[in-house]
Amino acid sequence: MCQEELVRLEDISRSAVSVGSALNVQHVLRRFQDDPELPLIAVTEDGRYKGSVSRRELLNLLSRPFAMELYSKKPADCLLADLKGKGVVLPPDLEVNEAAVQLLAVDPTLQTDSFPLVADGNCLGVVAVADLMMAVAEQQKELLDALGRLSSRIREEVARGAKIQQDLLPPTQFRFGPLTLGAGVTTSSEIGGDFFDYFQAGENRLGLVIADVSGHGVQSGMVTTAAKASLHTLVSLGITTPSGLLTGMNNAILATARQTLLMTCLIATLDLSAGTISVANAGHNFPFLIRASGDAPQMLETVSGFPLGFERDAQYPETTTTFAPGDCLFLYTDGVVESADASGEEFGYLRLQELLMKERCLPPHLLHKRLLESIFAFTGQRTLEDDVTTLIACHGA
Repeated sequence: MCQEELVRLEDISRSAVSVGSALNVQHVLRRFQDDPELPLIAVTEDGRYKGSVSRRELLNLLSRPFAMELYSKKPADCLLADLKGKGVVLPPDLEVNEAAVQLLAVDPTLQTDSFPLVADGNCLGVVAVADLMMAVAEQQKELLDALGRLSSRIREEVARGAKIQQDLLPPTQFRFGPLTLGAGVTTSSEIGGDFFDYFQAGENRLGLVIADVSGHGVQSGMVTTAAKASLHTLVSLGITTPSGLLTGMNNAILATARQTLLMTCLIATLDLSAGTISVANAGHNFPFLIRASGDAPQMLETVSGFPLGFERDAQYPETTTTFAPGDCLFLYTDGVVESADASGEEFGYLRLQELLMKERCLPPHLLHKRLLESIFAFTGQRTLEDDVTTLIACHGA
């Protein structure tokens, strides 16, 4: 993208509204009431920016018992400490993609709904986080629209993008103590909407992630990239529970896609010391447990929450069950069970369960290929209507 085509924060901002630090809180509240679309108000002292007051945080504060009586006659200055009014502040000439990166670094769960633009001590505008994320998404959509118009050089760029997306995935084979992992992603278009990942959640704990974005193409690919970045940011901050990770990723996806794209996601934590699996589910297909006992693979029907990007601050309860030596956990996306033959009949859960039972002794890294062969044999085609992703972890000790 050329320098003159860069979209900067000042391009998507709205005018700032400021009040002096000595004005009382009741005056600040009145300014919000006069303008229902006003997200925040800058507080100044001697004409210089000192902090900001968010509409949402102020209304939450004043809704508490006796808060109105306590705060109404106090100066606006007191709100800065109580509402953490010196939070995210960015310069107006910052490019929107870099701004999104900096925002996620400061606020990975995207609790911020808007932030001021400040330069040389002056508040020059306000940007809504939803507008920032939409500006980033629209730039990616422009790339998708260009595919139908531009030459083979652009198509080569898309192929490079697909390779980059593949390169962002972890190795398809992995060992973690007695655990052996095998995975695979087969996309139905150049850039897919599925991804898998795993991460260390402690000395003897390993986290597994599998996800599926609605739709295909560049926008879906960008959402998966944003989800992966959000996941690793949260893990680096010490958030490693399936429930906590899904909550943080949900807010990131909601801010990025604004409910235009949803992502199903399942996160499982394998605790080798305790011999357990903890699972939280955001609208994803239930996993299968293949027990060492030789019984038929068991579908782990966990409590399922909304897909990521559907509802802000959605909750994702965890389900815990045993995971013993010889057991295997199988995660997959809906492209497996929804692959259909010419008559419209789907591959389905029963065929998947039968295949897992038949191939229970197959090394994990070979299972994805064997499953694809079964799907192609069933559908009579060598192409897929949807991405197919699998992730299996076997306890070999």
